[in-house]
Amino acid sequence: MVNFVFIAPPAAGKGTQSKYLVEKYGYNHISTGDLLREEVKKNTSLGIQINEIISVGKLVDDDLMLSLLENKFNSLLKEENNSFIIDGFPRTINQAKMLDNLLGKLNIENYKVIYMDLPYEEAKNRVLGRLICPKCGKSYNELVSSLMPKQDGICDNCNSKLDKRSDDTEETFKERFDTYVINTKPILDYYIGINKLINIDASKNAEDIFKDIETYVAEVK
Repeated sequence: MVNFVFIAPPAAGKGTQSKYLVEKYGYNHISTGDLLREEVKKNTSLGIQINEIISVGKLVDDDLMLSLLENKFNSLLKEENNSFIIDGFPRTINQAKMLDNLLGKLNIENYKVIYMDLPYEEAKNRVLGRLICPKCGKSYNELVSSLMPKQDGICDNCNSKLDKRSDDTEETFKERFDTYVINTKPILDYYIGINKLINIDASKNAEDIFKDIETYVAEVK
């Protein structure tokens, strides 16, 4: 199967769409955010360093991030089903080129890039209202009616108490979004130039976004 890379501003729904694709098509989901948080939870010196960076909305060093990705790919390639979706990387043109080099090194050439476009105000509301289930991973939003849990603060799926991410603040969001805008155009131009880019309107609800993505999945499989 064709592998996919997601590019989008904060809270555009990369994780949700990745989950849909995993469930329907059997892809492996590689979230760089999850890779980073897993390292932070280990409380290693590297995890402490990463936490200091992401807690103020900064980006993790390219070489450090690529090292985490390479470890993940090496593990994944040992599995029979090794098709994947990358969520959260690249975020700069340098990272895009580094990722291409890494995939080439691993003989992985069949991929497409899905760009999920979302306006600033809507992205901000999604971030500030975001709630995550720590047990099953389902996402909710206390500021968006269609994404609210049935019971305040409780997951619909497993009845666990929902959490807010510590970095979901307006100040951190603004810095993350501004950095995203500055860095994204060269990445999109790069992927357009090598005929890899698929554009998706991420202001729709999750189900309609997935329908749009499925259209392209069918075309490139």
